[in-house]
Amino acid sequence: LIGYTRHDHGTTPLNPRLQSILFCLYRTILATGLLATPWGRWMFERAYLFYKHAFEAGDLSPLKDFAEPGSTVVDVGANIGFFATMFAGWTGSGGRVIAIEPEEINFARLQRAVAAAGAAATVETVNAVAAEQSGTLYLTLNPHHPGDHKIGQAGVAVAAFSLDDLLAERDWPAVSLIKIDVQGAEARVIAGAAEILRRFHPALFIEVDDACLRAMGSSAHALLSDLAGNGYGIHQLTKKGPSPS
Repeated sequence: LIGYTRHDHGTTPLNPRLQSILFCLYRTILATGLLATPWGRWMFERAYLFYKHAFEAGDLSPLKDFAEPGSTVVDVGANIGFFATMFAGWTGSGGRVIAIEPEEINFARLQRAVAAAGAAATVETVNAVAAEQSGTLYLTLNPHHPGDHKIGQAGVAVAAFSLDDLLAERDWPAVSLIKIDVQGAEARVIAGAAEILRRFHPALFIEVDDACLRAMGSSAHALLSDLAGNGYGIHQLTKKGPSPS
């Protein structure tokens, strides 16, 4: 199974005008310096999580069937923990969530969110990017959009790991679900997870944005064709569950 969306993670696309207004508001608040204060950071995180629940994510409950209790779920592009903390509740105390986020401010927020949710024993946070191989890459930061940082040719040097290497270092825990939202680098993440797909054939929940993928040298067609070649059916997540392929 691959559950995918085109830029909204859920079942209902976010109105582009509303999205533009929200990001304009974010930039305005950012310019005031308010987000550098503890109160401002707290307000931003609460507002962001409300935005995800109310406007962007939609009903994600059908995904729960694929996050098996006691298994490992991998959250690639964890941002500030919206999915990671939810996955922790689904896998239970015997499960594990590996949440990967490269940008340092988002990573700090992710750690706070995990602690606040009482999920520190379940969620392992990794400050890195996932890619086709381990090493060092550059993260190009978008100062106007906290969720639009991406792998680039220049920017901040960050550690990079293939998912296969990360799981091998952890003695290959059984992976039931992988969520990937990395601004066009989804194909690079999949390229570094060949052994995971072979061993566990986990469910995949992936953002598919053709323009972003093309900017990274791939495409929606190439990504989905590669996954189909690995035995995956292509579905879109709806309120009733994954759509027919």
